[in-house]
Amino acid sequence: MPLKRVSGDKRSAGKREPTRPLGLSPRRSSKRPRWHQKSREIQDQAQEQEQAKDHFNDRSRFLSYPTHKVNRLLEPGPVVLVTTGSLADRTHNIMTMGFHMMIQHEEPTLVGACIGPWDKSFDNLKRTGQCVLAVPAAELLEQVVDIGNCSGETVDKWDAFEMIPVEPPESPLPPETDPELEDGEEKGQSYMELERTARAPLVGGKDIMANIQCVVHDRALVATYNLWILRVVRAWVNRDLDLNYGQSNQQLEEPSGAVGGGKRQMRMVHHRGDGRFVVDGEELDLRDRMIKWEEFQD
Repeated sequence: MPLKRVSGDKRSAGKREPTRPLGLSPRRSSKRPRWHQKSREIQDQAQEQEQAKDHFNDRSRFLSYPTHKVNRLLEPGPVVLVTTGSLADRTHNIMTMGFHMMIQHEEPTLVGACIGPWDKSFDNLKRTGQCVLAVPAAELLEQVVDIGNCSGETVDKWDAFEMIPVEPPESPLPPETDPELEDGEEKGQSYMELERTARAPLVGGKDIMANIQCVVHDRALVATYNLWILRVVRAWVNRDLDLNYGQSNQQLEEPSGAVGGGKRQMRMVHHRGDGRFVVDGEELDLRDRMIKWEEFQD
């Protein structure tokens, strides 16, 4: 029997259009158009450039600090943050550390740090031979504890705890490498080469007291004790920091390398070994009694 033609109005009045299953769109491609992908790439690049600008601006918060005075930052025994890896290849990681010690004041300035294979930072440090020790103020204690209670293998700790990775300044060393290897160095990795290429990020933010850039000096005790001997190559302190060594009216840029310039009393944090912490309290000035160590005073 031949079908009777029905006008569009009558057909729509008496019958419902068949419903299309959810999720199906016959005239729509599942692929995003190229212009959309290109636009997204441009947005990502702009965001990265903006972040790089912010990181550079945050770097201006810190002033150069003489490496032979780094003991004043670490000898008190603060809990520190350790950064390894590089922003350039997105391998940068951050961890919390309480096991560290001063070994030598200068020529070179040496620090001992206990970092084991249970830390993601261990692999970065072993691969690059570089790290940064950052000294946080008491205001960051909760983030510092949380950073130490998770692994960079599963968490991007920079984002999770709103820490700011800052690209370090370019090294002032010449491009030539030192042909002579000293005790503790591995073949092909001179100290000058490591210093010149040190890219572990600084930790930015108003509550970071100092950043200390290091390269591996000696690995001899790593296999037995997970103890890395680090050589300090550069250091920076927060421009707001008042280290209160009787010279707060002097500037870091002076030839004497004097400490000071800031007025903010920033307090270090010290771990008591069981999850309890203490912060800096009253200072007792006994410099006049330390007659054997006058060379380390200003």
